[in-house]
Amino acid sequence: MTLPNATDPVAAADAGPAHVDPELARLQARVAQLEREHRRAFEQAQREADALFAQYQLSQLIATAATPSELSRSVVVELVRLAGAESGALWLGEAGREGLALVAVTGPIHNELPERLDDIDAARKLAAADSDRELVVLGDESPATVLLVTAAPGVALDRDGLRIAQLARHELAVAFGGARLRAALDREREELRSVVAGATDAIVQVDEARRIVRLNPAAERLLGADGSAIGRTCGDVLGCAIAGGHGEDQCPLAEVLATGQAIAYRETALRGAGGEAIRVAGGYSRTPMTSDGPIRATAILRDVSAVRALEQLREGFVATVSHELRTPLALVRGYAESILHLDLGHDQEREYVDRIHQVTSRLGDLVDQILDITHLDADPLILERGPVAFASLVARCRGDLALSGDDSRLVAELPEDLPPIDVDSARIGRVLENLVGNALKYAPPGSPVTIGASVVDGWLWATVDDEGVGVPEEERGLVLEPFHRAWNVRESRIPGTGLGLYICRRLVEAHGGRLALGERPNGAPGTRVSFSMPILAGRRSGPGSRRHRLDEARNG
Repeated sequence: MTLPNATDPVAAADAGPAHVDPELARLQARVAQLEREHRRAFEQAQREADALFAQYQLSQLIATAATPSELSRSVVVELVRLAGAESGALWLGEAGREGLALVAVTGPIHNELPERLDDIDAARKLAAADSDRELVVLGDESPATVLLVTAAPGVALDRDGLRIAQLARHELAVAFGGARLRAALDREREELRSVVAGATDAIVQVDEARRIVRLNPAAERLLGADGSAIGRTCGDVLGCAIAGGHGEDQCPLAEVLATGQAIAYRETALRGAGGEAIRVAGGYSRTPMTSDGPIRATAILRDVSAVRALEQLREGFVATVSHELRTPLALVRGYAESILHLDLGHDQEREYVDRIHQVTSRLGDLVDQILDITHLDADPLILERGPVAFASLVARCRGDLALSGDDSRLVAELPEDLPPIDVDSARIGRVLENLVGNALKYAPPGSPVTIGASVVDGWLWATVDDEGVGVPEEERGLVLEPFHRAWNVRESRIPGTGLGLYICRRLVEAHGGRLALGERPNGAPGTRVSFSMPILAGRRSGPGSRRHRLDEARNG
């Protein structure tokens, strides 16, 4: 018997309801059931494939070395897609801080979301306030991580997608924890790099063979080194043995590499950028030794040359001032006790009082010089400039010397055509007075002190020559610093404070000039002190000069 076609409506109509074959109905029901099961299996397979893809996507996100903010944005987008949600927001806890901070949002936000939540309970209350919202706690340990997803109106959330998010919650929490650690490490690394790069102390690191592996900018400036120093030995780059710091067998870096014991403080000397010896002090340490890690030794060094110079200056100041005060005070006390306790004649008492007056004048000069040093170092000089003839300053100096009878020793060899200078006459007059006074003091009695002048490169250079003991070449720069006196002057026992030349130098430099010590021409004994002064603008040549006469001839 032939069955009517179940899909043929005519045959079905002819057969009529009373003539439906039960076998055919059973077969049709079976076919429909198989189709439903097939559709269910296909949809289930599709969901499983989507879940696998979602897990792959999440694993890729977790595996990336992204920052917390980058990871947060990517995770929110992926989890919102999985849940079939319209929007989502992610809050992260912060190590060391209370509460959770909003770090990522995606999709349309219909209600304003708080920037911070106190805790997970606050997040749950926020989700319970809206039936379309659901909270996924990705990590409940501190620092916590929570995701809030919102369904579109009239659309249910995909429970399978939410289940995947729940299954991956541990991995996501680990990923966020790792991202936080990486961010913290990167931040600390940048801070450490900034500290090392900005440190004023020199930082030098070597490997176990004492080859340079790292120099910070301060060390490069101190040593005059660059990138080529990397890989060279510390003895070659630092030059400690050459500078007289220590021998090759006494290297502090070699010591800490060998013993592992840190050196808290040790002084040595390095070879500076200009080849000079630089006194440094610092600490030395070795990185902890591990089975697979490299061995490193680090030195942090500070230039203490200025400190040592200051200490020497202080010692010299104390010694000089003590000597300069002790002797005059002893004289004053001796003369005063003689006047008080001895029966002296009128003339002898007057002589003692006159000597007391001289000694106290000398003490007053010392105090004035110390005060001048204080003012020069503390306050900027205010100069009252004006046109001055250098010859007039020399004449004034000669007049002052007339009171002591030393004016006859002063010899002025000045050209007639010197241009006027633009200076503070009182201060430059004091420079000239101090230099001439020094020359008279250190020169043999009765020997001349000669003042000369010439124009060089637009500056008027004045010279003061004497026939005294002179200043050794190696100390000519030092005697221009306060309280320093040349060794041959100290041995001569000629009184002095070591302040006069320093004050003169500062006053000349305040005018833009320069002061220097040198030898006299033709190898003559004694010292020549030269200093420069600015010439009055427009008067580079003075009356009587060849240029001045030519200008007058051109003007008729």
